Amino acid sequence: MVKNIVKYGLSIAIAGTFFWLAFKDFKESDFIELGRQLSNIDYRWLALTLILMIASHVLRAWRWGVLLSTVKETMSLKNLFNATMIGYAVNMVLPRVGEITKSVNLAKQESIDGKKVLASVVVERILDTLMFALLLAASVFVFRVKINQAFGDVKLWGLTLSFEIAAYLILLASLVILLVFTVISLYPAAVARLAQVLIHRVSKKWAERISSALESFLEGTAALKNRTKYAEIVVSSWAIWGLYLLGTLTPFYAMGLNNAHVFGAPEALTTMSISGFGQLITPAGAGTYQYACTKTLEKIFDIPLIEASGYALLTFALTTVTNAVVGIGCALSQNKDNFFRKPVASSDDLTMKELPQVK
Repeated sequence: MVKNIVKYGLSIAIAGTFFWLAFKDFKESDFIELGRQLSNIDYRWLALTLILMIASHVLRAWRWGVLLSTVKETMSLKNLFNATMIGYAVNMVLPRVGEITKSVNLAKQESIDGKKVLASVVVERILDTLMFALLLAASVFVFRVKINQAFGDVKLWGLTLSFEIAAYLILLASLVILLVFTVISLYPAAVARLAQVLIHRVSKKWAERISSALESFLEGTAALKNRTKYAEIVVSSWAIWGLYLLGTLTPFYAMGLNNAHVFGAPEALTTMSISGFGQLITPAGAGTYQYACTKTLEKIFDIPLIEASGYALLTFALTTVTNAVVGIGCALSQNKDNFFRKPVASSDDLTMKELPQVK
């Protein structure tokens, strides 16, 4: 209990600090101008942004089904989408708990092994990390001079490196992790037996239990060894991030910033990639996303502070509100379906009227 209080208190403190950093140079007139900009948004572009966001979530749910197709060949896209959005909503309050929540939810709805579902979520995260690292490396390569000037050296795994080199190392590490998971997915039984032998030396009681759970978990990564699914996984992964990229561009047009600044696909890609770091630190990226996004636009692309702050605030609000509303809606819809579902009659439920009459 105390640990959780400290953990969430620290997250709130970090979010508050970064919000302060993002707005510390604002005067009263700057806040008034910020409000004016946000009140003049073109809602047609905003609606398109929401459509792109929902489409990316639907596509992500579909890809999750592909990753689980070796566990269960056909699954309801509705159940996959509901679990995905409920997980997003939970992550806004309890970071990383959303992954477990979505796994448990889908396992219950589809009557499959929860450990295998959780394994597919791990694979999903590895694929996302790889795509993120690939796009970040591409962004850093294109704008390496400005990025190195703006952010200077960073610390990664105890080393002090330029931002560019750090991005390349993250990409390399992501590739290695994916390769390792691909290899162990080929031999789940052998890996489980090896784990059993090693654990048996410490505890005979837990050796078999952990080995069995590990084998079941690794079976959830089987999509990585199914070559027939590679094309679907690769194409859907690129499509998901393509929708993210478009969703990064459209708010810029919604605010009318394209009239005064150049902001195309390369700029949007860089903003999306670097801002993504902020979303990893606090729940929903509160504060940290605002700061990272604002500084990226201001320091790299020379967009004035007020306009950069407005864009960051708008995109953060869109993502947060959409995930919360849709996630809660999916949870309510799912519970409604369960509440009104007719129970299946058992033999014990038969009444005397339903029994054949003896004459």
